[in-house]
Amino acid sequence: MGTFLGLIFAAGLVSAMPFPWLAQNSPGMGRTSIRGSVHDAVTHQPLYRVIIDVDSVSGGNAAQVITDSTGKFDVQGLDAEVFLVRVRFPGYEEATEQVDLTVSSSNYLDFQLKPKPGSAPPAVAPEGPDAKLNARLASVPDKARKEFSEAGGLWQQGKDLQGCIDHLHKAIKDYPKFADAYVLLATADMQMHNVADAKAALDKAIAIDPKLPDARFTLGKIQNFEKDFASAEKTLSAALKLDDSSAEGHYELARAYFGLKRWDDAEPHVQKAITLMPNLAPVHILAGNLALRRNDADGALKEFREYLKLDPNGPMAQGAQEMIKKIQDAIGSTAQP
Repeated sequence: MGTFLGLIFAAGLVSAMPFPWLAQNSPGMGRTSIRGSVHDAVTHQPLYRVIIDVDSVSGGNAAQVITDSTGKFDVQGLDAEVFLVRVRFPGYEEATEQVDLTVSSSNYLDFQLKPKPGSAPPAVAPEGPDAKLNARLASVPDKARKEFSEAGGLWQQGKDLQGCIDHLHKAIKDYPKFADAYVLLATADMQMHNVADAKAALDKAIAIDPKLPDARFTLGKIQNFEKDFASAEKTLSAALKLDDSSAEGHYELARAYFGLKRWDDAEPHVQKAITLMPNLAPVHILAGNLALRRNDADGALKEFREYLKLDPNGPMAQGAQEMIKKIQDAIGSTAQP
C-alpha cells in the first residue's frame, strides 16, 4: 500500500481554534443545533445527568441527551422545523420550551429548574464530576459565589465576555483565595486573546490550590497553543495525576506528545480521551494522524470521517475533507491492477 506519512494532517496537532476544548461551549457540530444549560433555580448550580427530550411538533422524538458535568447539553443536526424541548429531573418541576429552527439554525436555552415543594434535590449528583467544585464553593462567601455564578452564566452562553471577566474580578476582590474564579478568568482571557493575563491568573490559581486539576489542565492547553510541548507534557501529566477522568486532559497530553514526536506515548491518551468522550471531535483528527503514522489508511479514514460527523462545520472540517480525498487518491494509486 505504500507509506502515508507524507499525509499527516498538521491541523491535528494545533487546530485552527486556539482552544479546542472551548468548542464545546459553541460547538458548531451541525447545520442546525439546540444547545443550552440546566441549573438549579435556587442555588444556580449546574445540574448533572438531566434528561433532555427534543420532540418535533409534527410528531415523534427527534433526540434525547443528558447534561454533562457542567450542566450543558448539545443537540446537533436537527431538521429545520419546530421542536419542543422538555427537561426532566427528579425532585424538580418539568420545564418545556419551544424552538423554531426554521427561523434560526441554532438556539441557546438556559433552563432554571425549580425544586418541587418539600423536596431538597442535590444541585449535582453526588458522584458527578462537579461534586468537588460544589464542595469548594460551599466555603466561598455568598457575594463572591454569586459573582462567580453570574460570570459562569455569561461564559456558557458565549455572551459578553468582558462582563464575565468583570464579574470574576469582583468575585476575586471579595474572596482573594477564589482559585476556581481565577481558572474561569484565565479561560475568558484566552477567548479575548489575552494570553499573558490568562497565564498570570492560572499561576495565582495554582499558588492558592496546588491540587486543583482544572488550573493545570488549562495551563497545559495554553502551553500546547504556544507550542511549548515540553512544558505542556509536564503540566498535563501532573494534572492527570490529580484527575485521570478528564477527556480533554488526555487529549491535550496526547497533543503534547505528538508535538514532541513521541507517537507511542500519545496513542494511549488518544484512546483514553475517545473512551471518556467519544464526541470530542478534535481527538479524532489526532487519532487519524496516528493511524497514518502506523500506515493504517482505513483507520485514518474512519477517524477523519468521524470528525466530520461530529463537527461538519468545524475549524478542521475542510482539512479533514482534503485528507480523506488524498488518502483515497493514494490508495487508488497503490492498488493492484
